[in-house]
Amino acid sequence: MKSLAVSALRQRFDQYTRCGPELTVDVPNTPTLTDSRRADALVEFPADDTNDYLGRGLIVEVQYANENKDLDAVTHDYLSAGYSVYWASPDDFTNDRFRIEEMVVAFDKRADTAFAASWADPPEVDPPEEYLERFVNGDSLTFSDPNPDCDHTWKYGGSDLHDRDFCKHCRLERWKERAVDAYIYDESTIKTSSDLADRAAQAAFEQREKEEKKEDHQHVWEPRGENRYRCRCGARLKEHNGEEVISNDPFEDFSEMTTTDPQYCDHIWEREDGCMKCISCGLEDPL
Repeated sequence: MKSLAVSALRQRFDQYTRCGPELTVDVPNTPTLTDSRRADALVEFPADDTNDYLGRGLIVEVQYANENKDLDAVTHDYLSAGYSVYWASPDDFTNDRFRIEEMVVAFDKRADTAFAASWADPPEVDPPEEYLERFVNGDSLTFSDPNPDCDHTWKYGGSDLHDRDFCKHCRLERWKERAVDAYIYDESTIKTSSDLADRAAQAAFEQREKEEKKEDHQHVWEPRGENRYRCRCGARLKEHNGEEVISNDPFEDFSEMTTTDPQYCDHIWEREDGCMKCISCGLEDPL
């Protein structure tokens, strides 16, 4: 059967670097911990002329039923390495040829036996502990929730912002390891009730410091029109009837402080026909 599949592949594809039975395919760094696999029948395309649909090559597996192969694991490895895979059945063969047209139909219909490198995702496999350990380099990292008693509420963020989530309650951080489709938890980020209380106290202290600095702030007034000034902190001052009136709210309606001089106006724009017009100074800005 393997030789028949190889013969059909050679007739179907005229440009290839390898085409034969029992050829080795390197499949490093996959969750199956297999560094290489031997393809029953393989056609491999030139490195500078890969097939847009099939990828680096096409592998036909013809004896899986008698060899107890793990179809998902084998398919995962071949797709991860950039090869398409077809799992042939006895019905795909006659006495003297491989019915390659049946394989073509299977790919067109995206049948369960056909996996093209251009559209098929590698099947999920359960990686062994040895493989998982490669992604857990520190003593504080684990694949299991180190604080299961917490009713976690996850938010995006964390200490380094690299696709991490953190729990709003215990501050535990986690991130998704795509290679194994599993979360990794950093136990060192968990905060106890005492830690959180200290954090809240520190935040309150910092807020008080900010408020004290604000109270000690000395305005530096810059002219913004006739009898009208503004500080960089956002406060505004106007002179009215011989008195100084200060507003510390930059959003407060301070209508008396408007001016008709566009140079000093804090424009408030409204749309009119063909332009935007400031309702304070009358300046027009064509659309």
